[in-house]
Amino acid sequence: MAALNQALVLALETNPKESYVVAAETLLRLLDNIIREPQNAKYRTVRIDNPSIREKLLSVEGMKQLMLAIGFIESNGTLTVPSNVLLANLRRYREFIHERKELIKNPPKEKEINSTPGISCSTSATANDNIPLERTVQKSKPEMVLQPSGSNNAPAHQPSPPTQTEAPCVIKSSRPFLARIEFPKVVQGNNTLLRQLELLSDQVMQYEDELLLASGKSLIPIETLTAKAKGKLAQWKRLLASNDTSAQQEPSEEDLLLAELTAWFRAEFFTWVNALPCTVCGNEKTQLVRSTVEDGVRVEIYRCCGQLRHFYRYNDVEKLLQTRRGRCGEWANCFTFLCRCLGYDARYVFSTGDHVWTEVWSEQKQRWIHVDPCENVLDAPLMYEHGWRKEITYVFGFARDDVQDVSWRYSNNHKLLLQRRREGGACSEQALLDAIGKLRTKRRAGLNCTPERMSYLRQRTVDECLELLGNAGRVPTAAEREGRSSGSLEWRLQRGEQQINTRYMFIPTQEEVQAKQFNIRYCCATDCYERFLKGSSNRVNERITEKANGWESRQYVSRNIFRKEEHDWKMVYLARTEGTDEATIEWNFDFSVQGLRVKQIELRFGQETYDGAKVELYYIKSDGTQSQALSSLCECGKFTLQARLSGGKSWQHAQLFRQSKSATDEYPFEMNIVLM
Repeated sequence: MAALNQALVLALETNPKESYVVAAETLLRLLDNIIREPQNAKYRTVRIDNPSIREKLLSVEGMKQLMLAIGFIESNGTLTVPSNVLLANLRRYREFIHERKELIKNPPKEKEINSTPGISCSTSATANDNIPLERTVQKSKPEMVLQPSGSNNAPAHQPSPPTQTEAPCVIKSSRPFLARIEFPKVVQGNNTLLRQLELLSDQVMQYEDELLLASGKSLIPIETLTAKAKGKLAQWKRLLASNDTSAQQEPSEEDLLLAELTAWFRAEFFTWVNALPCTVCGNEKTQLVRSTVEDGVRVEIYRCCGQLRHFYRYNDVEKLLQTRRGRCGEWANCFTFLCRCLGYDARYVFSTGDHVWTEVWSEQKQRWIHVDPCENVLDAPLMYEHGWRKEITYVFGFARDDVQDVSWRYSNNHKLLLQRRREGGACSEQALLDAIGKLRTKRRAGLNCTPERMSYLRQRTVDECLELLGNAGRVPTAAEREGRSSGSLEWRLQRGEQQINTRYMFIPTQEEVQAKQFNIRYCCATDCYERFLKGSSNRVNERITEKANGWESRQYVSRNIFRKEEHDWKMVYLARTEGTDEATIEWNFDFSVQGLRVKQIELRFGQETYDGAKVELYYIKSDGTQSQALSSLCECGKFTLQARLSGGKSWQHAQLFRQSKSATDEYPFEMNIVLM
């Protein structure tokens, strides 16, 4: 019997309560009819264009996905339950949906809610998830059941259904959000900037809740990320040994694990939201009609097809572990917390230039490392000033035991930075230093730091101040000159080129070295890469060794590229972003680390062009020479595959990997290499 996918049922509860209840009751009526009269064919089919079905049922986000999981099949404008779907499975879904709907429609009173602290596993939840967290702050904290995330075989942002041996994990804190961030105020006066600093300093203390830390840690695929970090460390050691570059510092496993955590967070755990897509027509550029505040939570309201959708901008990291979506504020908030879950000293970094990110202390480097989870970028602090062309004025880092003005790390023109501060008049430098000193004392006193820890923190602060001053005049690296990749097209065009810098490099695993082969393929329909080993009879005995979700997850770098889904024609492909004249995407391969070279190579690279558009393939060797002949890669140990898209009358006239959305077992991009 198919497993009950509780996650999809619970996901419905992120919709407004009224819409959710109507949709749930409509679905229950459909299931009741089928269960009551299983031989009546008319009860098994609903038409998608039926106004009642479209408005009451399918307008709710996640409903179609749930119906498909239940057993409905979409075909010719209908959703139909085939006769071979077991009634027992329909009954299980019906009972769970009914139970959840009743809890949402008639939530239990305070005395009925189990408020016993602890992290546990269960087969059901008691959460009213569509109610903003701050609304329930005076009540016992409701629970939200989610699956552990991060499996390489599961689609991004969609947890796998629970198995009989693995119960879903409960996300739970010991206290409500406001209680976790409530502290006596030490900054006096009404200066807006200084009051904001104290608010943010208090807010990061929500990360220190022990129950919440355990909940967050349970969602991280620690073993998988650690194995990847160990593999990268082994590759580094081989690379350093083969190049005899003893002067270059070997990275630590902790720093490599941080890089893996960042990549996983961006590719699999969290979702960027520009606007809430329309659940009726699929429009991803719905209109923001107004913003409001509900019980302390900022809410954006979007309209399309007569429907209103509410996007809650939560500050509570407990809530973000459930929704896993937002913009840079939500991203940095949740990512900084997950860093704390793994034991890192981590800061939430706030800039008055309308962006936030994270800093993590590196024990090996003995300094703070800049981490931007939205961009999957580490240690490139000047990228905002030089790549994004932002004017840096104030940047602050907030940790459980520290507050620091880190503006000087993010600008190499300190003279101009000070000039902007004086002209802006937000506050005097002396008032700022006094406020930071008070907040730092407040944080450290609240943790009851030992004398040894206090001495260590004071010395670290002094060392950091010297480091920040030494940043003046530093030449930005190539990575720090690159533009923004997160956010909507409009945002990126305002800031320059839309570049995505995954920096992923294909390096043979031990199995691939032993087999003297390397094989990679990509299916645009599933948006998934597969790395595999061929058997003696090719695909008959092949073995998949790795799956990676997202076209950008295994690229090296790209510019002006996105994945287009044609809802009318049911086709999908990679193309230039709208409004751009040309685009590039690169994949990087390095077999030289193990002393290997290409003996034979085969490449399938699907492309479609229209109205004079061009797709040009270039093979670039490590010495910079490039060719359009695949044979030029023979006996090469390291190379880059680059595709350039240009021309045509429109951005979509040059396409890569075009295929039907239903062609989930076809691979328009496949490379097979025999190594020597």
